[in-house]
Amino acid sequence: LSEGATDAVHVPLPNNSSGPVLDVAWMPNPNRPPCFTVISGRMPAMASLHHGVTAEPLCLFGNAHRNTIAWSNHGRFLCLGGFGNLAGGMTFWDRNKLKPVPQYEPGSGKPIPNPDLKASCTVGYGWSPDSRTFFSSTTSPRMNVDNGINLFRYNGEQIQNVPWDNANYEPDRLLEAVFVVPKSSIDTYPDRPQSPAPRRAEGSAAADDAAPSAAAAAAPVAPAPKKPAGRYVPPSARARGGSGGNSLAERMKREKEGNMMGATKVVPKSTAVNVPGGGKRVIPGMVAAGGGVEQKSKSALRKERERKAKAKKAEEEARQKAEEEAAAAAAAAAAAADPQKQAKKINKTLRQIEDLKSKDPSSLNDDQKNKIASEAELREKLAKLSV
Repeated sequence: LSEGATDAVHVPLPNNSSGPVLDVAWMPNPNRPPCFTVISGRMPAMASLHHGVTAEPLCLFGNAHRNTIAWSNHGRFLCLGGFGNLAGGMTFWDRNKLKPVPQYEPGSGKPIPNPDLKASCTVGYGWSPDSRTFFSSTTSPRMNVDNGINLFRYNGEQIQNVPWDNANYEPDRLLEAVFVVPKSSIDTYPDRPQSPAPRRAEGSAAADDAAPSAAAAAAPVAPAPKKPAGRYVPPSARARGGSGGNSLAERMKREKEGNMMGATKVVPKSTAVNVPGGGKRVIPGMVAAGGGVEQKSKSALRKERERKAKAKKAEEEARQKAEEEAAAAAAAAAAAADPQKQAKKINKTLRQIEDLKSKDPSSLNDDQKNKIASEAELREKLAKLSV
């Protein structure tokens, strides 16, 4: 982001750890979709690849002792290294395939599983302009022993035939080593993918499988060797091949290794989701049938039904009362509009007043006294009606 920009995107790291961020590096090729890599957390740290605009994780490279990110100039290959205070382990990744770049045995062409790549005491590192070679150097004054330069192919294979002798730089004669990268290296050198896997010789696989069996058939059967007497291994540790492993340090190591996460490609969020069990696709934001509804207990459901019934009853009573009031108001308006009905009502009230006059005044209440007091007003209204 440029200085003063306010459109920053804050996304939590995928490992959800409280450790530090060890390194962050953007993919350098402007012709590709932007992305960046992050190494964060406590050792073994988690390395992850993120989208350059939304910062959403695209791939988790897994937990490893790594603290350095080195992108090739074309943005195709990526080196994750454990330099500085770490042992110098390296892993080379293909950004397009989101997989480690494989190595093969020189003679047989078999892929090497989990090659141990290491560049100990690394001080400087970098990629060649064509993104095919990676170097690591040990220089003074940071390291005053074992000064030298090592070259590696993009898959981590070390190049042995180099035009210099590292013995000439030992112990502390090498000050700096860098690749001279031209400004237009991306346009000068093509973005080459991985080289095809070497072809294995015909019949080599069958020969590899048949050779052990033929040798086993020709060899005489040797008697089973006696198990040498050794130290006592408790029964709880015998399942691990007699290696023990009950110490606190070994148990903590097993627990940490068991919690380590391997490489995982993060599936991007699609515009539609699959409903578990139904197999149908729904629009995001729409609640799937049978999904997204919280399961309530029987007591909660019963209370909810009672609450709804009570609210419905109160609503019905309020509606009925409003209808009665409206009917009474309509009747009063109709009576006021008809003089005969109004006169009939006044005469009825006057008869009631005459009955009250015949009673003992001390036995009358306030309402009855007020009704007697309104006699003159009622007779005046009756005279105006002229009925």
